[in-house]
Amino acid sequence: MKSILKKFAATLLAFALLSGSCISFAADEKEFYDYGTYVLLGDSVAAGYDDDIKDYHEFERAEDSYGAYVADALGAELIPMACVAFRTVEYRYIFEDDFEGDRFLFYSAHDKEVMKSRIPAIRQAVADADLISIGLGGNDWGSFIGWHVIEIMDEQEENTNFVEAAREYLENADLSDDVIETLITIADITEAMPQLIEAVPKALKLGVESYFENWDIVIEDILALNPDVQLVVVGMFDNQIKSVEDAEENEAALLKLSITQAIIDISNKPCIEGAEKYGYIYVDTTGTICNETHPTKEGHRHIADRILEALPDASFPYTDVDKKSASYKAIEYAYQNDIMLGISNTEFAPEQPLTKAQLTAAINTMTGSQTQESSDAEVSALTFAFSLLKAANSSSFDIKRFIKSLSLTLNILTDVGISGIGHTVNRAQAAEYFMTFSKL
Repeated sequence: MKSILKKFAATLLAFALLSGSCISFAADEKEFYDYGTYVLLGDSVAAGYDDDIKDYHEFERAEDSYGAYVADALGAELIPMACVAFRTVEYRYIFEDDFEGDRFLFYSAHDKEVMKSRIPAIRQAVADADLISIGLGGNDWGSFIGWHVIEIMDEQEENTNFVEAAREYLENADLSDDVIETLITIADITEAMPQLIEAVPKALKLGVESYFENWDIVIEDILALNPDVQLVVVGMFDNQIKSVEDAEENEAALLKLSITQAIIDISNKPCIEGAEKYGYIYVDTTGTICNETHPTKEGHRHIADRILEALPDASFPYTDVDKKSASYKAIEYAYQNDIMLGISNTEFAPEQPLTKAQLTAAINTMTGSQTQESSDAEVSALTFAFSLLKAANSSSFDIKRFIKSLSLTLNILTDVGISGIGHTVNRAQAAEYFMTFSKL
């Protein structure tokens, strides 16, 4: 009976607590701006922690980390200000004079006074940076979940044995430990499994609420120090991906990855929403290959490539496209891949309606077709959506590609709403849909 209960608990907790969570890209195909100094902010992933050799790299360059790869590709000076176990709380404490932090500030692994002594250097680095990347969140709602569980369970006297054993374990736990699996084992031994299952959702809620509350404040703190910096936010990823095969779609992994990625997507929500609000670049790191809980060398290379891909192209010619606009990346992609060109050498006209001629030319480029269309008539959302659906499956029918293209069709119609299906698609919207289509 205990074995069955333990398996049930493991399954339940896995759904609640899975944490951490393509196209190829060659950096030499892109012209980058001159970023003299690149400041790296974040937690153990950004710091380049290695699960195999327990290499921490706090505030120092880690070879084969995404920070090192990006700095080398840009020819920029890397200033590492990422640290193991850091959360949004730690950075708020560093950036704000009147923020006191919480009971977990700097965790037990860090000397608080040493960390406080680093505050002036971190603030100055951020203020002087040309490029900043920040990757945070996993510790806010993931790694510290065990401590929240202990606090909740400590409120009931019958959990004394569990609390004592769990606290001793967490005080000596390693970054690559599977904390939840161990807490399940401890709960099983101390007969506290029902209480653990009850405590987990409450603990998770505390962590997520703290992260959602602090995210915007941390971004505002950074921009207050350096309002003109190019800021890149590195999204969280599913750390259950252990190989290239896992990262690619296949029937065996599809259900597992879709479930865990859904959890990660929820966690990345404030990061994604902040991109439009604050004008920073958000980088999706889906498909990052991990060892235990941290990226492998290949995983770091993947994150670095996504960052380099997302940075603005210095040769981008269109002066009417704001580099901080939500559609910039898609228009840049359309330009780089000759899918859509501007109406002149320096104008893209993002708000101008797409014409049938432009739609046909773009589809011909992406599919290798030779369809002729000379009409200047404006394209409705409905016409656009079904044109892409037809183009996606014109050469040969593939069920997965069909499902993806059908999903894109529905997304387009959802974006405009039922009452808006007759509305025209502007050129910026078209670029976004073309970018999605080309990656099907």
